[in-house]
Amino acid sequence: MTLAQGRRSSLVALLALGLSALAGAGTASAHSAAGASGGARVVERVSAREMVQTRQRYFGAANVDPSTGAVRRDRVILSWVGVSGFAAAIRGHVLLLDAWVPRGAHSGYVPSSPVELARLRPELIFVGHAHFDHAADATPLAAATGATLIGSAEQCAELQSRAAAVPPRCSAVIAGGAEPGTAARVGAIRGVDVRAVKHLHSAVTRPGGDPTGFHVPVTPLPSTTSLEHPPTPEDLLHIVGHLPDSEAGSVLYRFAFGDFSLVWHDTSGPLVDRSPRTFDALRALRPVDVQVGAIQGFNQVTNGMRDPRMYVEALAPGLLVPQHHDDWAFGITTKGEAYRAPLAAELARIPAARRPPVRFIADPRDYVRPELLTFPVRIDLPRIARRCTRGGRLRVRLGGDLADVRGATVRLGRERARRLGRGVATFRRSAVRRQRGRQIRIRIADFDGSARTLRGRVPRCR
Repeated sequence: MTLAQGRRSSLVALLALGLSALAGAGTASAHSAAGASGGARVVERVSAREMVQTRQRYFGAANVDPSTGAVRRDRVILSWVGVSGFAAAIRGHVLLLDAWVPRGAHSGYVPSSPVELARLRPELIFVGHAHFDHAADATPLAAATGATLIGSAEQCAELQSRAAAVPPRCSAVIAGGAEPGTAARVGAIRGVDVRAVKHLHSAVTRPGGDPTGFHVPVTPLPSTTSLEHPPTPEDLLHIVGHLPDSEAGSVLYRFAFGDFSLVWHDTSGPLVDRSPRTFDALRALRPVDVQVGAIQGFNQVTNGMRDPRMYVEALAPGLLVPQHHDDWAFGITTKGEAYRAPLAAELARIPAARRPPVRFIADPRDYVRPELLTFPVRIDLPRIARRCTRGGRLRVRLGGDLADVRGATVRLGRERARRLGRGVATFRRSAVRRQRGRQIRIRIADFDGSARTLRGRVPRCR
């Protein structure tokens, strides 16, 4: 058994002991809103109204169509639901990044639940790794919503093995047995360039490996959250049942479209000690506008915040959003504010010209607050491109970013509308002369069922 495995086993034992003590102390006094503890069954049928209301809460009312629930395509929106888990809207696609609402060490602390996440109707669930604090809700949510799981081959096998009946769909984007540093393109989201990189889970290594010098251990004192929000019996049973869940490897993801790119990773491993080549794979993901990265990990007791800082140096983000630093486990975690000063001290080792600003989110105040992590994206919207060609003909083309376009028709003045095959149509000289000065109208039908019309003028072609 490796040192990291031994520490993980010790963590499981400590959690089990603490949870037993909490159970003995009595859980009947637990207080939480209906469904907030996450103990309720994940429902399969969600009304359109419930979906719209839930999306408005998680992504902001101004960003969600009140009739259809469609989310704005020119935004990346993240709502934190604990540890490294986020409900995300990327180019209008609703996703989950990890899938576990923290409970068991406490109940009602996080104002979310698996039931609410199911009401979002996510298309995909991206899994960073399969430990319980990241993926305990992944399999039941995928089964309830029809969402496809995204992960490595090992993660797919692990998550599908947890299914009570028919295993959910899982797309293996990293091959089984791949070495850390292996990168792959993920064709999962229309119009979004997604890349996956296999890296390492946090692990204890000997102090050192860093030319910047010694690192003070980060060992914040446990909080009293478990006493203030005691767990319900069903939440205790939930976490006890998932304590042995396997990691099944760790994967980092980058999402890019328009002029924006986001990197998300739910653990930060000792790459400098065990896989230096993985830094090259991280550097290849640049440019990165926002890095949403884990900072809590096993190595903080010997190397402080060294490993999270090295991920930042490799990715060189324009903005850092720390996560996986909140109070999710009895006896071994504390509130995120305890990590603010150690992280700032570590980042100070990066030269000021290359040091990113930090948008620090903290529990419990910043759970499910989409306004904190809403990023506008500039997209090259569809537009009419027209050009006169030989013989007085007119070539009309649909230009710009067409990833959301399912089909289009074009009408020249009063001429009959025709389909834009491959986004292009050519009109004869006689038609151009008859309709000169009239409107060119392109009717666009998008994949989400919406439609729009672009207008221009018929030019004079000689």
